[in-house]
Amino acid sequence: MPAAPRASLGEAFRGLYYYLYANGQASRAERIVEDMTLALLAKLAVERTASMRTYDEVLDGASPDVLLDLVAAQFPGAIRPEERFNNDAAAVRDALRALRDVELSDAPAHVVGEAFQAVVGPRVRGEKGQFFTPRSLVAAMVAIVDPQPGEKVVDPAAGSGGFLVEAHAHAAGRGGAATVVGGDKDFDLFRLQTALLAMVAGDDAHPHHQNSLDLDAWSHVAAGGLGTYDVVLANPPFGARIGVEDQALLGRYDLAHVWSRDPRTGGWRRTDTVDRSRDPQILFLELCVRLLRPGGRMGIVLPEGVFGNAGSAYVWEWLRTQGAIEALLDCPRTTFQPGTDTKTNVLFFRKDAPQGPTWVASALHCGHDRRGRRVDASGRSVADDFPALAAEHAQRGTDGSRWQQADLTDATYLVPRYFERPAPRTPQEARLVEGARWVSLGDLVHDGALTVRKGHEPGSDAYGTGDVPFVRTSDVANFEVSTDPTKSVSEEVWARYRDSQALRPGDLLMVVDGRYRIGTAAMVTQRTVRSVIQSHLRILSVTPGTPDLDPYALLYALTLPSVRLRVRDLVFVQSTLGTLGARLFELEVPLLGGDGPWRGSVEAFRRVLDGRDALLTELERATAGETFEL
Repeated sequence: MPAAPRASLGEAFRGLYYYLYANGQASRAERIVEDMTLALLAKLAVERTASMRTYDEVLDGASPDVLLDLVAAQFPGAIRPEERFNNDAAAVRDALRALRDVELSDAPAHVVGEAFQAVVGPRVRGEKGQFFTPRSLVAAMVAIVDPQPGEKVVDPAAGSGGFLVEAHAHAAGRGGAATVVGGDKDFDLFRLQTALLAMVAGDDAHPHHQNSLDLDAWSHVAAGGLGTYDVVLANPPFGARIGVEDQALLGRYDLAHVWSRDPRTGGWRRTDTVDRSRDPQILFLELCVRLLRPGGRMGIVLPEGVFGNAGSAYVWEWLRTQGAIEALLDCPRTTFQPGTDTKTNVLFFRKDAPQGPTWVASALHCGHDRRGRRVDASGRSVADDFPALAAEHAQRGTDGSRWQQADLTDATYLVPRYFERPAPRTPQEARLVEGARWVSLGDLVHDGALTVRKGHEPGSDAYGTGDVPFVRTSDVANFEVSTDPTKSVSEEVWARYRDSQALRPGDLLMVVDGRYRIGTAAMVTQRTVRSVIQSHLRILSVTPGTPDLDPYALLYALTLPSVRLRVRDLVFVQSTLGTLGARLFELEVPLLGGDGPWRGSVEAFRRVLDGRDALLTELERATAGETFEL
């Protein structure tokens, strides 16, 4: 029978899950997934031993537990002693029919894994901080790390084994086999990993059910312990909610200690104090480095907070003592959606190697949208930058490759896109700004041409107490400030912040914190000056008389495509919220207030904004009962 297409597997697994949920006695998702995994292993064992007669006997009324003997023989360690299906025999028997005509052993392992993950992922994985890595990112990471025949590859947080399946296939494409080793503390995923690796790697695969962060666990791994692996590939669990608190375990990790910063040198020093808790991704990073042999390579997915949080700088100082950061890959925010909105990036590292220039690149698309859909409304496949970037990595340094070199010698931030300069300009923009002087907002502030002030938070108790607009990020759009805001406050609250905010017509408001609107800017007019501005916005005031600059010219400059792209590069995401922080002052803009190719466009921009504000003023007067004149 030919391999079942992806849709058939997905439909089979969905049917299996929902039948067990609706008709079985075990309703918890974890127990249902246990039975799904057992059923999957049973079908694979039957196919490998040509025991379809036994399978059909179960469907005709024999106990489903007889299939578990086949599983135990084919997949040692994947069955607990005396283990049985959680659901009653009738429910399991009927559910097994969903797999009867699906030929798993002929289906590509990644197709089986993705179909299983599509069912399992949204139900039982998010609370554990573990999210399945999209296959296009897996393939890109494997291609960049480039496992070779005869090498040993390990994933200490292997889940269903996606990295190991891809690594084995990659090495096979190079002409030989690689040994692949996986560890995971989730027993159901360990079982699935066992099955998938058996399908593609046979005796070259060594799955292990273990707490990989326990360093002693690696002394029992037959295929190699700490310091023996050529390649590490991993997407470890991440999140502060699942912090590791075992003091005995933490005490064995450098990165689990408290680190102090020398105010004179700016360097970090490990103290003898072990922290009370540490996020698992930090510990896994150190574990992965320890697993590598000298010269070994690593590709690891980490939350952007590790790359862009100044408080995590000790992690990078420690890492630099261990080897070279060879490359950094920026991932789209949608990469792990809909499972999680956490922004991630990828680190590529070589142990005990001297640090040279680091290659950086950014993927803007990942093959699916934020809801996980791979096809858009028009029926076209969602763009995916990972395959092309993986191919271009081999050609880095040549024309056409999007990989750029970056010097990380004194870098505090390691967010990849931060180092991508300059932002590309379209031919139209290049013609428009030809001859303009580019200057950073920080330099404008230093020269007295610009002042930047922060908004405030009056507190939720102030909401709805009056009619003064409280301008939030959602109230800034289309270059204007909404006078019909979501929230409003009293005159008393306005008076409290009026002098410190010092709003004037012509001031600009710019979103600097939030989720999706950072960089959006608008102009305050006489109509909107009576407002309180939220702390997620900055108030930018151009000093009157500044040569080549006025509020309209600055607002227009902030809308240019290359400036918007650079804003994106300067925004770092902590968990799900992005922030510009002090990097706002690094943003460079062209001065477009004088003569140049831009003058006509800026003047048209000014006329449209002024005309719209005049019409909106008339509209507000009319709706307030005043005479309506055009």
